[in-house]
Amino acid sequence: MVESKRKSYKYHWIALAILLLDIAFYGMLRREGVSLSAAFSDAVQSYFWIFLFSFILHRIHSYYHSRSAMTIYHLGIIAIFSFATTALTSWYGKWVNPTDALYLNLLDQLFYIRWLVLFLVYMAIANVLWMNKHMHAQQLATKRLLEKERQLAKAEMNNLQQQFQPHFLFNSLNSINALVKAKPDDARQMIFNLSDFLRMTIQKNKEEFNSVAEEMSYLHLYMSIEQVRFGNRLNVTTTIEPDIESIQIPALVLQPLVENAIKYGLNSQLGTVNINVNMYQSENFLVITIKNSFEADAIEANRGTGYGIKSIDSKLKLLYKRSDLLQIKQKDNVFNVTIKIPIS
Repeated sequence: MVESKRKSYKYHWIALAILLLDIAFYGMLRREGVSLSAAFSDAVQSYFWIFLFSFILHRIHSYYHSRSAMTIYHLGIIAIFSFATTALTSWYGKWVNPTDALYLNLLDQLFYIRWLVLFLVYMAIANVLWMNKHMHAQQLATKRLLEKERQLAKAEMNNLQQQFQPHFLFNSLNSINALVKAKPDDARQMIFNLSDFLRMTIQKNKEEFNSVAEEMSYLHLYMSIEQVRFGNRLNVTTTIEPDIESIQIPALVLQPLVENAIKYGLNSQLGTVNINVNMYQSENFLVITIKNSFEADAIEANRGTGYGIKSIDSKLKLLYKRSDLLQIKQKDNVFNVTIKIPIS
């Protein structure tokens, strides 16, 4: 819509420039003493011929677009069109006003001057048409490139999610298998929770962003599954600053980080693992911190690939085109992951 308006504005300027040129030539004829009817008819039919050949130029540029604005092909067409316009204007003027000697004499004297002026006018019009076509082609190429990048980013994000979900699913199924005989009621409850979790995961995979409230409800459902697996060994606390529940964050960004904290926290110590999830707004960012306790010596022996954090880091880079949104710190047996989500 906006692009079509811009095109029409350019064509309006072309029409206005042609009109001003005719008015100037009309004024010159009148100053030389040419009659009102002869000068007016010359201006009207000259405008018609210029408009006609300008339209033909436009159609040529619609079907043919060269790499440069002016080629031998363009110059040849412009020379022919400017000569044809001058010749037709002169022929029609002599045919309509055969008795106006002053007008007829001026037509012959100004023939080559008018041809040169029209040549320059058509050259300017051709340049405007070429630039318009060239900019339109560049815009289409840019749109195609952006769409291709968006599709590639979306495909990569889907791939990250699809790789991460089986990792959690396999762990949950192994836990259910271990509970079936020893604690059948816990196993049944875990199956119910896992079913709800997977159903919500499928729904969220269709979206790139969710509100903080939606992500927290998803995280609580995940925690209910993990609570069945680890019981009193797992202690998770969440602190959410008021009035941030509606802020949009990348879908499924919390659960992988909490899963990572649970995995390395439980693997590194025998007692209770404390995990703190804190969310608050700082200037133009939503800050998410996830802390978990661990034993440094034990975690070195059980160090994994860190896939969960890597997947979130890749996701943030794809969405925001920034590499400074995820930070990791280890101090005093506390592992701290901080994410900054830009707020538009």
